[in-house]
Amino acid sequence: MVTDLDKTQRFAEDFGLKTVRKAGSRLYMRTDGGDAYSYVAEQGDERRFIGLGFTVESEADLEEAVREHGGTPIVELDGPGGGRATTLTSPEGLKFELIYGIVEDQPKAPQPHLRLNAPGERSRFAAPQSERPAGPATLFRLGHVGLYAKDFAANAEWLQNVMGMKLSDALYAQSPDHAVVGFFRLDHGAEWVDHHTIFIGAMGMTGLHHLSFEVQDFEAQFRTHRYLQDKGWDPNWGVGRHPLGSHVFDVWFDPDRFRFETFSDTDLLNDEHETGLHAIKEQDMDCWSSDPPDRYFAP
Repeated sequence: MVTDLDKTQRFAEDFGLKTVRKAGSRLYMRTDGGDAYSYVAEQGDERRFIGLGFTVESEADLEEAVREHGGTPIVELDGPGGGRATTLTSPEGLKFELIYGIVEDQPKAPQPHLRLNAPGERSRFAAPQSERPAGPATLFRLGHVGLYAKDFAANAEWLQNVMGMKLSDALYAQSPDHAVVGFFRLDHGAEWVDHHTIFIGAMGMTGLHHLSFEVQDFEAQFRTHRYLQDKGWDPNWGVGRHPLGSHVFDVWFDPDRFRFETFSDTDLLNDEHETGLHAIKEQDMDCWSSDPPDRYFAP
């Protein structure tokens, strides 16, 4: 829920999302990566995060969610691309929609990749770096979502036992047995997947910390950072690099103070990875900055 749908749309389009449908009080937006939509906003009296969605591989996955995990009856979706869905509810009331059969669009081709000249490895000769136009980022997908939680253990158990996710890394405050932050990835066996799709931080509340969309590379992030500054939008943190996941990130506030992030160059893991346990007091939020993490995590 957002308090000014038109202003949210202007921000999101400057950020890089494309409007698919806007009717009544609801707005559907997509990336350039071929999705039918990746972001839905609805006009309301207060800012509120309702939930998120995952596509599944078969109709049987929907039926299993209903039968084994208390999913709602399967319904036909009326959003762009159609599809069918059931909804699960997390321990703290967030909605996790499972979707099958949605019709996607054609992805946009990326810009020419950067060719870097480094000591001992030269790849660019008699040619400047390719110019890229100033403007919104080209977003290729919604890569991960960061969530606030009150009870880390309950949410971690639910993500692993109900949603079938794996814990890639966890941060603890007092002892390794009491994690307060976790990075959860999809479980695709030997297939390589992103370091995390869900981030959870136990911070005394329930809701959204950030939405993170993949862009081509750090060059795109710096150019879009400049563009968003010129448009007068409010930055939260970036451009930086997280130590866990390794991705380069850049975070901005939308008009309701929800965080929108771009990321590039993330770590990939598979089922050979063992969960990492890290003392939170020994972790940096940004490898490139010594600033305290408060402004990144504060509500």
